[in-house]
Amino acid sequence: MHDTLWGVAEADAIQSTPEPPTPEPPMPQPPMPRPPAVPAEEKVDIPDGVSAFVAKVLNQLSLSAWLPATLFAASVTLLVQFRADNSWSVSLALDRITDDWKKVLLLAVPALVLATMVTQASSFAAIRFLEGYWRRNGPLGLLRSALIYRHVRRLERLQRKRNAAADKAFAKAKDALRGRAPYTPNVLSGLEMKAIGRDVPDYLTAEERGTVRKLNWRSKCNAWDLAKVDHLEALQRDYPALKRRIMPTKLGNVLRRTEDNLRNTGGDLSSFVMRRREKVSPRIQLQHDQFRDRLDMYCTLVFVSGALSMISVALLLHHVHHWWQIAVYAGGFLGFACVSYSSAVSSARGYCVALQAMDDPPSGSVAGPAL
Repeated sequence: MHDTLWGVAEADAIQSTPEPPTPEPPMPQPPMPRPPAVPAEEKVDIPDGVSAFVAKVLNQLSLSAWLPATLFAASVTLLVQFRADNSWSVSLALDRITDDWKKVLLLAVPALVLATMVTQASSFAAIRFLEGYWRRNGPLGLLRSALIYRHVRRLERLQRKRNAAADKAFAKAKDALRGRAPYTPNVLSGLEMKAIGRDVPDYLTAEERGTVRKLNWRSKCNAWDLAKVDHLEALQRDYPALKRRIMPTKLGNVLRRTEDNLRNTGGDLSSFVMRRREKVSPRIQLQHDQFRDRLDMYCTLVFVSGALSMISVALLLHHVHHWWQIAVYAGGFLGFACVSYSSAVSSARGYCVALQAMDDPPSGSVAGPAL
Protein backbone atom coordinates (compact mmCIF):
# COMPACT_ATOMS: atom_id res chain seq x y z
CA MET A 1 0.00 0.00 0.00
CA HIS A 2 2.80 2.39 0.85
CA ASP A 3 4.63 1.56 -2.29
CA THR A 4 1.50 2.16 -4.33
CA LEU A 5 0.92 5.57 -2.81
CA TRP A 6 4.54 6.48 -3.30
CA GLY A 7 4.41 5.45 -6.93
CA VAL A 8 1.24 7.51 -7.47
CA ALA A 9 2.81 10.53 -5.76
CA GLU A 10 5.98 10.16 -7.79
CA ALA A 11 3.99 9.94 -11.01
CA ASP A 12 2.04 13.09 -10.02
CA ALA A 13 5.29 14.90 -9.28
CA ILE A 14 6.74 13.92 -12.61
CA GLN A 15 3.62 15.09 -14.41
CA SER A 16 3.56 18.40 -12.49
CA THR A 17 7.21 19.20 -13.26
CA PRO A 18 7.20 22.00 -15.95
CA GLU A 19 8.96 21.23 -19.21
CA PRO A 20 11.86 23.48 -20.14
CA PRO A 21 10.85 26.18 -22.68
CA THR A 22 11.56 25.39 -26.32
CA PRO A 23 14.20 27.84 -27.63
CA GLU A 24 12.89 30.14 -30.32
CA PRO A 25 14.51 29.82 -33.76
CA PRO A 26 17.04 32.60 -34.48
CA MET A 27 15.86 35.58 -36.47
CA PRO A 28 16.99 35.36 -40.09
CA GLN A 29 19.85 37.77 -40.78
CA PRO A 30 19.64 39.91 -43.91
CA PRO A 31 22.05 38.72 -46.61
CA MET A 32 25.31 40.64 -46.97
CA PRO A 33 25.20 42.96 -49.97
CA ARG A 34 27.28 41.74 -52.88
CA PRO A 35 29.93 44.03 -54.33
CA PRO A 36 28.94 45.54 -57.66
CA ALA A 37 29.88 43.40 -60.61
CA VAL A 38 32.86 44.65 -62.56
CA PRO A 39 32.46 44.46 -66.35
CA ALA A 40 34.75 42.03 -68.09
CA GLU A 41 36.53 44.77 -69.99
CA GLU A 42 37.35 46.58 -66.71
CA LYS A 43 38.85 43.55 -64.97
CA VAL A 44 42.51 44.30 -65.42
CA ASP A 45 45.17 42.70 -63.38
CA ILE A 46 47.37 45.45 -62.02
CA PRO A 47 50.79 44.14 -61.07
CA ASP A 48 52.79 45.82 -58.40
CA GLY A 49 56.33 47.04 -58.21
CA VAL A 50 58.84 47.77 -60.91
CA SER A 51 57.26 45.32 -63.37
CA ALA A 52 54.02 47.34 -63.31
CA PHE A 53 55.90 50.51 -64.17
CA VAL A 54 57.82 48.83 -66.97
CA ALA A 55 54.66 47.24 -68.41
CA LYS A 56 52.86 50.58 -68.35
CA VAL A 57 55.73 52.33 -70.12
CA LEU A 58 56.12 49.65 -72.79
CA ASN A 59 52.37 49.59 -73.42
CA GLN A 60 52.49 53.27 -74.39
CA LEU A 61 55.14 52.73 -77.09
CA SER A 62 54.03 51.92 -80.64
CA LEU A 63 55.66 49.61 -83.15
CA SER A 64 56.38 52.52 -85.48
CA ALA A 65 58.62 53.97 -82.76
CA TRP A 66 60.32 50.69 -81.83
CA LEU A 67 61.77 50.03 -85.28
CA PRO A 68 63.66 53.36 -85.66
CA ALA A 69 64.84 53.11 -82.07
CA THR A 70 66.09 49.56 -82.62
CA LEU A 71 68.05 50.69 -85.68
CA PHE A 72 69.57 53.54 -83.68
CA ALA A 73 70.52 51.42 -80.65
CA ALA A 74 71.97 48.55 -82.73
CA SER A 75 73.92 50.88 -85.02
CA VAL A 76 75.39 52.90 -82.16
CA THR A 77 76.42 49.68 -80.41
CA LEU A 78 78.28 48.54 -83.53
CA LEU A 79 79.90 51.94 -84.06
CA VAL A 80 81.14 52.07 -80.47
CA GLN A 81 82.62 48.61 -80.90
CA PHE A 82 84.29 49.70 -84.15
CA ARG A 83 85.88 52.56 -82.27
CA ALA A 84 87.07 50.28 -79.47
CA ASP A 85 88.58 47.80 -81.95
CA ASN A 86 90.05 50.46 -84.26
CA SER A 87 88.51 48.46 -87.07
CA TRP A 88 85.45 48.58 -89.31
CA SER A 89 84.99 44.81 -89.44
CA VAL A 90 81.41 43.82 -88.64
CA SER A 91 82.29 40.19 -87.89
CA LEU A 92 84.98 41.22 -85.39
CA ALA A 93 82.62 43.66 -83.68
CA LEU A 94 79.89 41.02 -83.39
CA ASP A 95 82.35 38.52 -81.89
CA ARG A 96 83.42 41.05 -79.25
CA ILE A 97 79.82 41.91 -78.44
CA THR A 98 78.75 38.26 -78.03
CA ASP A 99 81.75 37.60 -75.78
CA ASP A 100 80.41 40.09 -73.24
CA TRP A 101 76.75 40.14 -74.17
CA LYS A 102 75.44 40.64 -70.63
CA LYS A 103 77.22 43.94 -70.24
CA VAL A 104 76.13 45.07 -73.67
CA LEU A 105 72.54 44.03 -72.95
CA LEU A 106 72.57 45.91 -69.65
CA LEU A 107 73.52 49.10 -71.47
CA ALA A 108 71.60 48.61 -74.71
CA VAL A 109 68.13 47.82 -73.31
CA PRO A 110 67.70 51.09 -71.36
CA ALA A 111 69.11 52.99 -74.33
CA LEU A 112 66.62 51.22 -76.61
CA VAL A 113 63.63 52.11 -74.41
CA LEU A 114 64.80 55.72 -74.08
CA ALA A 115 65.34 56.00 -77.83
CA THR A 116 61.87 54.58 -78.44
CA MET A 117 60.30 57.17 -76.15
CA VAL A 118 62.16 59.97 -77.90
CA THR A 119 61.30 58.79 -81.41
CA GLN A 120 57.62 58.37 -80.58
CA ALA A 121 57.44 61.81 -78.99
CA SER A 122 59.08 63.43 -82.00
CA SER A 123 57.31 61.56 -84.82
CA PHE A 124 54.69 64.28 -85.40
CA ALA A 125 57.36 66.98 -85.38
CA ALA A 126 59.34 64.94 -87.92
CA ILE A 127 56.34 64.82 -90.27
CA ARG A 128 55.72 68.55 -89.94
CA PHE A 129 59.36 69.36 -90.59
CA LEU A 130 59.53 67.17 -93.68
CA GLU A 131 56.32 68.76 -94.94
CA GLY A 132 58.06 72.13 -94.89
CA TYR A 133 56.50 73.90 -91.92
CA TRP A 134 59.62 75.84 -90.99
CA ARG A 135 60.23 79.19 -89.39
CA ARG A 136 59.86 82.07 -91.81
CA ASN A 137 62.82 83.96 -90.39
CA GLY A 138 66.47 83.04 -90.56
CA PRO A 139 68.25 80.54 -92.80
CA LEU A 140 65.34 78.10 -92.84
CA GLY A 141 63.05 80.86 -94.06
CA LEU A 142 65.38 81.63 -96.96
CA LEU A 143 65.66 77.92 -97.77
CA ARG A 144 61.88 77.58 -97.64
CA SER A 145 61.37 80.40 -100.12
CA ALA A 146 64.03 79.01 -102.47
CA LEU A 147 62.50 75.52 -102.44
CA ILE A 148 58.97 76.84 -103.06
CA TYR A 149 60.28 78.82 -106.02
CA ARG A 150 61.99 75.68 -107.33
CA HIS A 151 58.79 73.62 -107.06
CA VAL A 152 56.72 76.31 -108.78
CA ARG A 153 59.15 76.35 -111.70
CA ARG A 154 59.20 72.54 -111.79
CA LEU A 155 55.41 72.42 -111.98
CA GLU A 156 55.46 74.86 -114.88
CA ARG A 157 58.04 72.73 -116.70
CA LEU A 158 55.93 69.63 -116.13
CA GLN A 159 52.92 71.40 -117.59
CA ARG A 160 54.86 72.42 -120.70
CA LYS A 161 56.29 68.93 -121.15
CA ARG A 162 52.87 67.35 -120.68
CA ASN A 163 51.28 69.64 -123.28
CA ALA A 164 54.10 68.97 -125.73
CA ALA A 165 53.76 65.20 -125.24
CA ALA A 166 49.97 65.39 -125.68
CA ASP A 167 50.35 67.52 -128.81
CA LYS A 168 52.81 65.02 -130.26
CA ALA A 169 50.57 62.06 -129.41
CA PHE A 170 47.49 63.67 -130.99
CA ALA A 171 49.42 64.87 -134.05
CA LYS A 172 50.12 61.25 -135.02
CA ALA A 173 46.46 60.32 -134.59
CA LYS A 174 45.17 63.41 -136.40
CA ASP A 175 46.59 62.29 -139.73
CA ALA A 176 44.63 59.04 -139.49
CA LEU A 177 41.42 60.84 -138.45
CA ARG A 178 41.48 63.58 -141.06
CA GLY A 179 38.65 63.24 -143.59
CA ARG A 180 36.61 60.81 -141.45
CA ALA A 181 33.28 61.74 -139.92
CA PRO A 182 32.76 63.46 -137.58
CA TYR A 183 36.39 64.62 -137.56
CA THR A 184 36.06 67.82 -139.56
CA PRO A 185 38.97 70.27 -139.60
CA ASN A 186 37.27 72.43 -136.98
CA VAL A 187 36.58 69.41 -134.74
CA LEU A 188 40.21 68.32 -135.06
CA SER A 189 41.35 71.81 -134.09
CA GLY A 190 39.06 71.70 -131.05
CA LEU A 191 40.37 68.27 -130.02
CA GLU A 192 43.93 69.49 -130.39
CA MET A 193 43.24 72.44 -128.06
CA LYS A 194 41.50 70.05 -125.69
CA ALA A 195 44.55 67.76 -125.67
CA ILE A 196 46.94 70.53 -124.65
CA GLY A 197 44.58 71.95 -122.04
CA ARG A 198 43.47 75.10 -123.87
CA ASP A 199 40.04 76.52 -124.63
CA VAL A 200 38.17 75.48 -127.76
CA PRO A 201 38.51 78.06 -130.60
CA ASP A 202 35.70 80.61 -130.81
CA TYR A 203 35.01 79.99 -134.49
CA LEU A 204 33.55 76.53 -133.83
CA THR A 205 29.77 76.24 -134.09
CA ALA A 206 27.61 75.04 -131.20
CA GLU A 207 27.26 71.66 -132.87
CA GLU A 208 31.02 71.34 -133.35
CA ARG A 209 31.61 72.33 -129.71
CA GLY A 210 29.21 69.64 -128.60
CA THR A 211 31.04 67.10 -130.75
CA VAL A 212 34.39 68.10 -129.24
CA ARG A 213 32.99 67.70 -125.74
CA LYS A 214 31.73 64.18 -126.50
CA LEU A 215 34.88 62.90 -128.22
CA ASN A 216 37.96 61.69 -126.39
CA TRP A 217 41.17 62.95 -127.96
CA ARG A 218 43.02 59.91 -126.56
CA SER A 219 40.92 57.29 -128.35
CA LYS A 220 43.06 57.09 -131.50
CA CYS A 221 46.49 57.85 -129.99
CA ASN A 222 49.29 55.32 -129.61
CA ALA A 223 49.65 53.73 -126.20
CA TRP A 224 53.38 54.42 -126.02
CA ASP A 225 52.78 58.10 -126.70
CA LEU A 226 50.06 58.31 -124.03
CA ALA A 227 52.33 56.60 -121.50
CA LYS A 228 54.56 59.69 -121.36
CA VAL A 229 51.52 61.94 -121.01
CA ASP A 230 50.19 59.83 -118.13
CA HIS A 231 53.56 59.89 -116.39
CA LEU A 232 53.78 63.68 -116.55
CA GLU A 233 50.19 64.04 -115.36
CA ALA A 234 50.94 61.76 -112.39
CA LEU A 235 53.85 64.02 -111.43
CA GLN A 236 51.56 67.05 -111.67
CA ARG A 237 49.04 65.43 -109.34
CA ASP A 238 51.61 65.59 -106.55
CA TYR A 239 51.13 69.36 -106.44
CA PRO A 240 48.25 71.50 -105.14
CA ALA A 241 45.89 72.93 -107.74
CA LEU A 242 46.81 76.50 -106.75
CA LYS A 243 50.42 77.61 -107.10
CA ARG A 244 50.15 79.83 -104.04
CA ARG A 245 49.54 76.69 -101.95
CA ILE A 246 52.77 74.94 -102.99
CA MET A 247 55.00 73.70 -100.16
CA PRO A 248 58.83 73.52 -100.13
CA THR A 249 59.00 69.68 -100.06
CA LYS A 250 57.53 66.85 -102.08
CA LEU A 251 55.94 65.29 -99.01
CA GLY A 252 54.32 68.58 -98.10
CA ASN A 253 52.86 69.02 -101.59
CA VAL A 254 51.39 65.51 -101.65
CA LEU A 255 49.62 66.08 -98.33
CA ARG A 256 48.65 69.68 -99.13
CA ARG A 257 46.89 68.66 -102.37
CA THR A 258 44.64 66.23 -100.48
CA GLU A 259 44.03 68.68 -97.65
CA ASP A 260 42.84 71.29 -100.16
CA ASN A 261 40.45 68.80 -101.80
CA LEU A 262 38.69 67.71 -98.58
CA ARG A 263 35.13 69.06 -98.44
CA ASN A 264 33.97 68.11 -94.94
CA THR A 265 36.69 69.66 -92.81
CA GLY A 266 34.31 72.22 -91.32
CA GLY A 267 37.13 74.74 -91.25
CA ASP A 268 39.10 72.59 -88.78
CA LEU A 269 41.49 70.24 -90.53
CA SER A 270 43.24 69.11 -87.32
CA SER A 271 40.10 67.35 -85.99
CA PHE A 272 38.89 66.03 -89.35
CA VAL A 273 39.85 62.40 -88.69
CA MET A 274 38.35 62.35 -85.18
CA ARG A 275 35.03 63.70 -86.48
CA ARG A 276 34.80 61.47 -89.54
CA ARG A 277 36.30 58.26 -88.17
CA GLU A 278 33.12 56.66 -86.85
CA LYS A 279 31.26 57.43 -90.09
CA VAL A 280 33.36 55.04 -92.17
CA SER A 281 33.76 51.27 -92.16
CA PRO A 282 36.33 49.47 -89.98
CA ARG A 283 38.26 48.58 -93.15
CA ILE A 284 38.86 52.26 -93.94
CA GLN A 285 39.75 52.94 -90.31
CA LEU A 286 42.32 50.17 -90.41
CA GLN A 287 43.75 51.42 -93.68
CA HIS A 288 44.07 54.93 -92.25
CA ASP A 289 45.88 53.67 -89.14
CA GLN A 290 48.27 51.48 -91.14
CA PHE A 291 49.35 54.22 -93.53
CA ARG A 292 49.61 56.77 -90.73
CA ASP A 293 51.87 54.44 -88.73
CA ARG A 294 54.06 53.91 -91.78
CA LEU A 295 54.24 57.64 -92.37
CA ASP A 296 55.33 58.18 -88.75
CA MET A 297 57.93 55.44 -88.96
CA TYR A 298 59.53 56.47 -92.26
CA CYS A 299 59.65 60.17 -91.33
CA THR A 300 61.35 59.24 -88.05
CA LEU A 301 63.77 56.98 -89.89
CA VAL A 302 64.87 59.92 -92.03
CA PHE A 303 66.17 61.77 -88.97
CA VAL A 304 67.48 58.64 -87.26
CA SER A 305 69.51 57.72 -90.34
CA GLY A 306 70.80 61.26 -90.71
CA ALA A 307 71.86 61.31 -87.06
CA LEU A 308 73.61 57.94 -87.45
CA SER A 309 75.52 59.29 -90.44
CA MET A 310 76.95 62.12 -88.34
CA ILE A 311 77.57 59.84 -85.34
CA SER A 312 79.50 57.39 -87.51
CA VAL A 313 81.85 60.17 -88.62
CA ALA A 314 82.34 61.39 -85.05
CA LEU A 315 83.01 57.92 -83.62
CA LEU A 316 85.18 56.49 -86.39
CA LEU A 317 87.31 59.52 -87.16
CA HIS A 318 90.96 58.70 -86.36
CA HIS A 319 89.94 55.17 -85.32
CA VAL A 320 89.96 53.44 -88.72
CA HIS A 321 92.76 53.13 -91.23
CA HIS A 322 91.20 54.85 -94.27
CA TRP A 323 88.80 57.74 -94.71
CA TRP A 324 86.73 55.84 -97.25
CA GLN A 325 85.81 53.33 -94.56
CA ILE A 326 84.09 56.16 -92.70
CA ALA A 327 82.49 57.30 -95.95
CA VAL A 328 81.01 53.83 -96.52
CA TYR A 329 79.03 53.90 -93.26
CA ALA A 330 78.16 57.60 -93.40
CA GLY A 331 77.06 57.29 -97.02
CA GLY A 332 75.11 54.13 -96.28
CA PHE A 333 73.11 55.87 -93.56
CA LEU A 334 72.49 58.88 -95.82
CA GLY A 335 71.31 56.55 -98.58
CA PHE A 336 68.95 54.85 -96.16
CA ALA A 337 67.62 58.28 -95.16
CA CYS A 338 66.82 59.00 -98.82
CA VAL A 339 65.07 55.63 -99.17
CA SER A 340 63.08 56.35 -95.99
CA TYR A 341 61.99 59.73 -97.36
CA SER A 342 60.83 58.14 -100.61
CA SER A 343 58.92 55.54 -98.59
CA ALA A 344 57.36 58.32 -96.53
CA VAL A 345 56.07 59.97 -99.72
CA SER A 346 54.59 56.65 -100.90
CA SER A 347 52.95 56.13 -97.50
CA ALA A 348 51.58 59.67 -97.66
CA ARG A 349 49.85 58.84 -100.95
CA GLY A 350 48.13 55.85 -99.33
CA TYR A 351 47.29 57.98 -96.29
CA CYS A 352 45.71 60.56 -98.59
CA VAL A 353 43.54 57.86 -100.19
CA ALA A 354 42.25 56.95 -96.72
CA LEU A 355 41.52 60.62 -95.96
CA GLN A 356 39.57 60.96 -99.20
CA ALA A 357 37.58 57.84 -98.32
CA MET A 358 36.77 59.38 -94.92
CA ASP A 359 35.74 62.62 -96.60
CA ASP A 360 33.39 60.89 -99.03
CA PRO A 361 32.54 57.33 -97.87
CA PRO A 362 31.49 55.02 -100.73
CA SER A 363 27.77 54.44 -101.07
CA GLY A 364 26.60 51.33 -99.28
CA SER A 365 29.46 51.30 -96.78
CA VAL A 366 28.46 50.50 -93.21
CA ALA A 367 30.00 52.62 -90.50
CA GLY A 368 31.52 50.70 -87.66
CA PRO A 369 32.86 51.34 -84.17
CA ALA A 370 36.21 53.01 -83.85
CA LEU A 371 39.03 50.49 -83.83
